[in-house]
Amino acid sequence: MSGSTLWSIDLGGPLRIDTDADPDFWGYLHLQIDKKTFKEWLGLHLAGLTTVHGTELTRKLRRFHKNFYERTIVTLRDKLEVDEAFIYHPVPLTYMPLVMHATRIRCEAGDTTSCEGFTTFKVSNSSTPEGQQRIGSIPFTSPHLGEYGIRVTRSYPADSTMLMTSVTYHWHTPPGVPDVCLRGHHDDPEVIEAAMEALDDFARTLQLPDGTLTGVSEP
Repeated sequence: MSGSTLWSIDLGGPLRIDTDADPDFWGYLHLQIDKKTFKEWLGLHLAGLTTVHGTELTRKLRRFHKNFYERTIVTLRDKLEVDEAFIYHPVPLTYMPLVMHATRIRCEAGDTTSCEGFTTFKVSNSSTPEGQQRIGSIPFTSPHLGEYGIRVTRSYPADSTMLMTSVTYHWHTPPGVPDVCLRGHHDDPEVIEAAMEALDDFARTLQLPDGTLTGVSEP
């Protein structure tokens, strides 16, 4: 590690979206990883968390996390075409991990009112009755990505027994520079609520490294 912060150089190659977040609180989830390396990474990741949280790593817990990360990596990499993903360490192992994923989005709109991604997140999900959704948004500035940002929180029923809470950050940047979207969700609203200040701090660390204007994901 380079000092006390997490940089792309610590990960063996340049990131599409970079961060200097504290690695004691944030880990990097490798989306391009083979089975052998994944097994080694998972062992180190869980060993570190059991030490931090003072938790015994049972077979059931290890299987739960193995299945979660295997599914998450495939979904983020192959279905959502995410650029980078990060794990919030303070969530106890007995809870679903909180993974935040960042994506660059091509947007040539001249202002936020014309930015489809910027406005869409504030619109209710048409597949869920509005009365079952709770949506809130606030302006969110970034020292790296600019003043035209937004944070949107949304609570909605995943099924008859589970309430999901998501948090989305989106920054509209000038034409020619990729917009950045950071998203995450959890099945326990209290986890998101307790982590919100840390999520805000993390979101402000994101930046676009030099030379990342090619291969930008389409919205």
